[in-house]
Formats: sequence, C-alpha cells, structure tokens
Amino acid sequence: MSDPKAKSVKPSAGSDAPGDQEELKAINKPNVQILYEETGALFANQVIVNSGRDQIVLDFSTGIISDHNTGRHVLPIQKRIALTPANALKLVQTLSG
Repeated sequence: MSDPKAKSVKPSAGSDAPGDQEELKAINKPNVQILYEETGALFANQVIVNSGRDQIVLDFSTGIISDHNTGRHVLPIQKRIALTPANALKLVQTLSG
C-alpha cells in the first residue's frame, strides 16, 4: 500500500516531457489577481511625455477643446501615469515587440 502523506518524486528540470514544461511554466508564473479600480476607458488622442532622472510622466488627453468665446484652445488632461525609467523601458519594449 502507498502512504497518502508520501511526497511524489518529480523528474529533474532537464526533462523534456510535455507535462514537465507546463509545470515549470506554472511555477514561474506569479499568482496575482488583477483588480480594476475603474473599468471605463477613454480613447487618448494625445499624450504629453515629460521625463526626469527619477520618473517619466505620461499625460493623456482626449484632444484639444476650443473655447469659441475667448478663442483659446485647451488640452484637458484626463489621466496621468508616472513610471520609473526601468518600467518605462519595459513598456517601450512591450509596445515595440
């Protein structure tokens, strides 16, 4: 009889069996649940990028609004996202891939 508390022995990481590859992917995948604070989306027609040594700031806007009374044009910013330079680089690599 086999002991139900006994641990099963797994093949070494060098094994090329299909089940082993899936198991390795599952082990390396973080167990994170994504929680959205907002589910609405705006289409960004314009983005303003400002950068410094410690951060890169992306200001997103739906577009220029004209005030017909004053003749002025306004670019309202709906969302602002600040990134570290390392995370901004990851974003660029993801978008270019």
